Amino acid sequence: MAKFSREDSLRVKIILRSILLLVLLIPVLHGNGDAADKRADTTAPADAAKTEEGALAPPVDELIAEALENSPAVGAIRSRVAASMEFIEPASALPDPELEFSLEENISSLSSPVFAKGEMVLKQKFPFPGKRSVLGKTAGAESEMEYAGLIDTERQLTRDVRTIYARLYALDSEALALNAARELVRMLEATAAMRYSTGEGEQESQIKAQIESSRLTERMNDIAAERAGMAAGLNRLLGRSGSLPVGKVTALPSVSIEHEGIGSIEELALANSPAVFIKKAAVKSAEYRLESAELDFWPDFFAGAGVAFDSEYDPMAVVSFGMTLPVWQNSKQKPLKRAAGHKLEEAKKSLKEAETVISSEIAGLFARWSRDQEQIMRYRDAIIPQTSAALNSARASYIAGRADFSVVIEDYKLWLDALAQLARRESDKFISWAGIDAFTAAFPLNEKKGEQP
Repeated sequence: MAKFSREDSLRVKIILRSILLLVLLIPVLHGNGDAADKRADTTAPADAAKTEEGALAPPVDELIAEALENSPAVGAIRSRVAASMEFIEPASALPDPELEFSLEENISSLSSPVFAKGEMVLKQKFPFPGKRSVLGKTAGAESEMEYAGLIDTERQLTRDVRTIYARLYALDSEALALNAARELVRMLEATAAMRYSTGEGEQESQIKAQIESSRLTERMNDIAAERAGMAAGLNRLLGRSGSLPVGKVTALPSVSIEHEGIGSIEELALANSPAVFIKKAAVKSAEYRLESAELDFWPDFFAGAGVAFDSEYDPMAVVSFGMTLPVWQNSKQKPLKRAAGHKLEEAKKSLKEAETVISSEIAGLFARWSRDQEQIMRYRDAIIPQTSAALNSARASYIAGRADFSVVIEDYKLWLDALAQLARRESDKFISWAGIDAFTAAFPLNEKKGEQP
């Protein structure tokens, strides 16, 4: 009966460990593309579930709702909007009436003046027709600006939460890949050590595996530090303490752009962007101010009614009527009208600038979205399967003694980088969509401004 030598026993151990390694890596090497597809089409559980890896972050929409509810900046602007709504009615109200008392005396004799007549008159000022209406419209336009500013702040907060959430997803996905890679490196290190002990390999392979293991630990520490900073930023947006933990982000919502082509998206953004709406309201306000300046050339009126008593205390009715005289037009009304005209031109140019900026930003976001879409498909359909196959082939060749260990490490790095890049591409795609949505989401014109959503 044939006897196994020590070298034969070691070879058998190497083969058995290699088979075990292959079994362990099959779901990792070949399942990443499918897993990425599933992650893109699902969302995290509604509650922060406990897993072996730790707590999971809630869906991003829950975090957005929490941020909008707790944000001091949003709360302050809501109060400002409510205040601006209260200014509309007073702006078009009549001036307060005046109650005037007067007493007339005959002062021909300073030593003993004689009472002549006393009056009590109620007076009311009446602005020229149209003045009150335009003042109310001006206040309304300014309230619209405040409301659009609220929507703009809410959308920016939503975009910021989505951006950090997507970045956390990329980091957590890379950390998951690094954990799988660390197991692979450990197996490779054990294989290299066994081969070196039997004289079938060089110590350099074992050292390289150890170096790669240290580099993996270094990268995981960097990810942990970077993630802690992002989690603190997210907690700030949520109104939480910065030290509170944020669960792992294992999935991003499936998103899409319904409108095809940059033209339709740009048109939608110009119609719904809060920044554009603010500038449009500013133009309306400037137009009303110019109209008000033109009406100031016309006089205001006042009327009064009351009673009077003479020295015999006989009652008499008093009626008065008058008007203001805008006689200082060159030094008052005309300069104010010119200033209002300049303000209107400024508002129109600012609107044009805002539209140009948004068109440019939409073009950039759409270009990045299209690029990310294409690159994600490339990674899922080609790069990850190819790097997985190359790593499998290099590892098998190394075990059979037909390839150098450096080839295995090189292919392993390509595979690991492909997994990390796919997660980053998915993150970038979601961030691009979040930017487009911040501009194109329907503007809530039908909501009552100033109310809590």
